[in-house]
Amino acid sequence: MSDPALRPANAFPLHAIALGLLDRPGAAHSVADVFSGRGLQMEAFYSTADSLNPDGHARALILFQASPDRADLVCRVLRRLSCVHRADLLSPDDPHLVQSVLVANTGMPPPAGITIAPLDGQTALAAGSPAAVKAWLDSGDAPPRHGALNLELRINVPAA
Repeated sequence: MSDPALRPANAFPLHAIALGLLDRPGAAHSVADVFSGRGLQMEAFYSTADSLNPDGHARALILFQASPDRADLVCRVLRRLSCVHRADLLSPDDPHLVQSVLVANTGMPPPAGITIAPLDGQTALAAGSPAAVKAWLDSGDAPPRHGALNLELRINVPAA
């Protein structure tokens, strides 16, 4: 399969786009159209309303798999939409991105890049970069999931 268009979707790298949106009807639909029109599937879509953000714009975070060229193209097209205030293409290892998921509390140590916080005897919260969480969950070494993935964009990240 040398033709990139013939590769399965999961053969492409994971990308994240952070969007600032005008909070108006149809904004999410316009964003989704950009992906579907290019044959891309959003792995995850997280958003908040403008009233919940200090800059007064709705925010959305989108995880998707694509070639680097196609990811860059999608970001450029999103920037041209009238409902998009800002679009930033982020690496899934960006320190501003934190993905979390509820998992079974097995007491086993997590791989590097994943932090586990036990919540009770049966459940723990696992968190890390989207790339690390996806690799861990796809590896088969992760404990069973007890909930959906959550993605957050941290504005202020302490210096390492």
